[in-house]
Amino acid sequence: MKYRLLFFAISTIATGVLNAGGFNLYEFGARASCMGGTGVAYPWDASTIFYNPSGIAFLEGTQFYGGLDLVTSKAKFTGNQPILGGTEHETKENWFTPIHFYFSQRFNENLAAGVGVTNPFGLGVEWKDDFPGRIISRSSEIISFYFSPVVAYALSEGLSVSGGLDVVFSRVELKRSTYIFDSPGSIGYEVAEVTLKGPSNVGVGFTASLMYKSEKGGIGFMYRHKVKQKFKDGDATFEIFQNLSVPQAVAIATGALIDQNVSTELTYPNIAVAGIYHKPFDWFGYEVNVNWFGWSTVDQLVLNFSAEDPDDQLPTQTVHLNYSDSWQVRVGVNFKPIEKLDIYGGYIYDLTPQPIESVGPLLPDANRSDFSIGAGYAMGKFRVDAGAMLVNFEERSTVEDGEGKNDNGFDGTYNSLANLYFLSLGFNL
Repeated sequence: MKYRLLFFAISTIATGVLNAGGFNLYEFGARASCMGGTGVAYPWDASTIFYNPSGIAFLEGTQFYGGLDLVTSKAKFTGNQPILGGTEHETKENWFTPIHFYFSQRFNENLAAGVGVTNPFGLGVEWKDDFPGRIISRSSEIISFYFSPVVAYALSEGLSVSGGLDVVFSRVELKRSTYIFDSPGSIGYEVAEVTLKGPSNVGVGFTASLMYKSEKGGIGFMYRHKVKQKFKDGDATFEIFQNLSVPQAVAIATGALIDQNVSTELTYPNIAVAGIYHKPFDWFGYEVNVNWFGWSTVDQLVLNFSAEDPDDQLPTQTVHLNYSDSWQVRVGVNFKPIEKLDIYGGYIYDLTPQPIESVGPLLPDANRSDFSIGAGYAMGKFRVDAGAMLVNFEERSTVEDGEGKNDNGFDGTYNSLANLYFLSLGFNL
């Protein structure tokens, strides 16, 4: 079966799940998002369940806050000369809609509880059909849901602590082209599209936080523990292209393209956030946060395959990721020109966790500078907040000192840009 020399880089597909670490969303509440994703040091609304659950001890009565983000991104790849000819290729423009819903209840002067629903991993990348890197990735998408019940207790008039759980479920879908090589060193035949998709088991993590609040500001700290996601029921399936040439048809006839079951596991990182809010004037305040993501806990993925016929089963594969811990600095400001109106602004500097060897078509990442702006308006017990954020990625090349560094030999330069739009509605009883 000489045509059974199958270039089936499903291990490369799987790294797309964790490249989403560089695409972790932290914008789950329009007011906080417009202030650069700050919120650990002051409880503006029920979205404090995400940013610092201790804040619900300072919210009056029953609170609801919810809405969605609209996220769109574009990436451009310029191939390395002379191998990829310096050609330029772009992703398709897709829209994603991460959600956020929060409910909190203060029972007395000390005790409060709440629950939040968010999906901080909910993005993807889809390249146009002529993209030369489709053997690595045609498209990748991951979505996760965090269900987060929390309890907070006020130790004193201005100091609160909290604890809670994160109950997490994820789903992933990744596509790429499959090639078959009839001899070592041949250019190969593009014969099918393979799709890897599947749900995870439910994973559980926890949060712990504290907040001190005064009339002139506040300080806060929040820790979110890592969550392991086990994908035991994944499927790798092939869609064979029509009108294949004779050698390709022979290769398929030998049974090279056999659907497989695949299992693996990944870990979303632990996160620590500290910040301070200061309100020097009644009409102006600002917050500074430092966020740490523990991506170094993720160093490899192990993929296990199974097929009905053991002879068709792919061997276990190990993907080395070598992610690094990453930091973010977030700054937010709020102005109140009149009683019912708030104006927000923010800036974020975000360091990527992705090493140069892992930068590729799945979800290319780079250091980022983000700029946000927005406004909010209160109408009695109701309020609405809306705004936008520009995410500007630094140019990222996989060529260093004239040498290509990408693990798959697919070297070039990536330029990316993303836009986020926020809308949240809230009310209190």
